[in-house]
Amino acid sequence: MDFCFLGGDRLLIANYSLKVYSIEDMSQAPQLLACFLLPVPPMMKIRCILPMDDIAHSSQPQMQTQQTMWTLDPQHRLITLLTFYPHLVFIISTRIFFDLEGMVAAIPWNLWGPPNARVFYDQYPRVLGVGGNRVLFRAADNGPGCRLHMMDFNPLAVKYRQGLGQVVKEPSTIKISEWGKDITTSLPYVEVVLDRRFGSCTLDEIWVDKDRIYLLKMTQEVNSTDQLELEVIEI
Repeated sequence: MDFCFLGGDRLLIANYSLKVYSIEDMSQAPQLLACFLLPVPPMMKIRCILPMDDIAHSSQPQMQTQQTMWTLDPQHRLITLLTFYPHLVFIISTRIFFDLEGMVAAIPWNLWGPPNARVFYDQYPRVLGVGGNRVLFRAADNGPGCRLHMMDFNPLAVKYRQGLGQVVKEPSTIKISEWGKDITTSLPYVEVVLDRRFGSCTLDEIWVDKDRIYLLKMTQEVNSTDQLELEVIEI
């Protein structure tokens, strides 16, 4: 079980469901507002990750003010959930946790999840960065080593792509043999794959903020001792 804050007045508790509590009145006990069921079995270990910053970066000056206003709003952010065995990544738009009018006590996944989320297998567990409305992760392909993939879920990035990256709006489905089910999701995003390759996928940690990517890498010195190296990439 894990928890995170949604702005200054809401608390999210994550286990096999996502429970949203109002904490607006700190003199009172938290008030349960809604319970969003996840397509995971009970007792599943879940980790919750919020973006490490709130300011989205844009290379288009005319979009910068709109981007910033959008991402500062706690109703338009991302939370990322990591499950263990199997290793899955749930990327969820927080807008669903604020539009609660008419919600029932427990909302089934198929009524809220698919249009508000993307779910992927985590090839390299825990090597994932979340910043603003963007998610950065490493992935292997047919070539040597691995490459970095950036997914931008800001609706303005999807609308004003300007030829950068690939817009993904089609639903995607993953088959989870351990649970005997398929999960289909369709939250739109723009994907950019960095050209550079990283040999043997030696990245240990990834962070991303509004201006930079931070890569923590394990390198081996001449005397065969392992050293940690921090690389900073401007974006």
